[in-house]
Formats: sequence, C-alpha cells, structure tokens
Amino acid sequence: MTRDPRSKEAVVLQLLEEGDTTLCLDARYEGVEVPRQHAQNPSLQLILNLNFPHPIHVSEDGISANLSFGGRRHACYVPMGALWAAFNPQNMQGMMWPESMPPEVQANLAAEQEQPAPKAKTTPLNARQKPKPVLSEPSSQDQPKEKPSPRKWGHLRVVK
Repeated sequence: MTRDPRSKEAVVLQLLEEGDTTLCLDARYEGVEVPRQHAQNPSLQLILNLNFPHPIHVSEDGISANLSFGGRRHACYVPMGALWAAFNPQNMQGMMWPESMPPEVQANLAAEQEQPAPKAKTTPLNARQKPKPVLSEPSSQDQPKEKPSPRKWGHLRVVK
C-alpha cells in the first residue's frame, strides 16, 4: 500500500526523521489525550523527536507518545483529525491542513494576513553623511577632553 506523501501520517513521519517536529492540534477534539490544563487549547503545540527516551507511535489513526509537561510525564494521544499543522521548528518547513483547523485559529490567521507589514522607521544614511560618534561628557568640567582611542576591532559599514 502506497501512502499519499501529503497525508498527515507521511508528513509527520518525514519530519520526525529530520529531527524535532512541532505538532499543532486542537486539544478539544474528541479522543485527544493531553494533561487537563491543556485540554481546552485550540492551538496546542507539542514537540516530538524520535530520540526521546520513550517511543513515539505514528499511525494512520493518530500519534501516541509519552511527553513531559513541566517535568511530569503524560501519556498523550493525538487523533489525526485533531492535527492541523506539523513543521520543523528549525527551518519552519512543514504542512498545514486548513480543513482540520478550528474556526478561531482560522480567524486569527486571516486577521494576521490582512494586516499590512509594519513600515520601517529608519532613515537611510546619505552617502555624504558620516555617522557622528556620541561621547559622554566628563562629570567634571575641569578635566581636559581627550579624544577616544580608536577601536581595535569592530566597525560599522554602510551597505547598499
């Protein structure tokens, strides 16, 4: 039997082979087993890795693993219907399944996409302008002003 490479099971297995895998799930979904304090979270994120001391089981029906929450182990089960995204947290590569996303998560995602990107508040340096160093004044006016010694490492450079 050939698995669909975009199926939740195939994606999770591939991500686990690469290392850390973050699962985004609706903990309110029927059959989800997580600690009680997380049971009402529509966007719970769990991190899995095949190197964990306890085995992780991924099947067409769901994912089971013993995970640590605040230093305490808990037997967890995530039905595939509750899973709405899986990704590698290092490079953010993965897959989303919008059909499994809770309505409030879809609304938040849509709101974020509608907001324009913030404009940069920096003013570019003119090529003729040189940055002026900021020097703190001596506490006593009687002390002679000395030129600061040149830095031996590090400098700023305008890159165009």
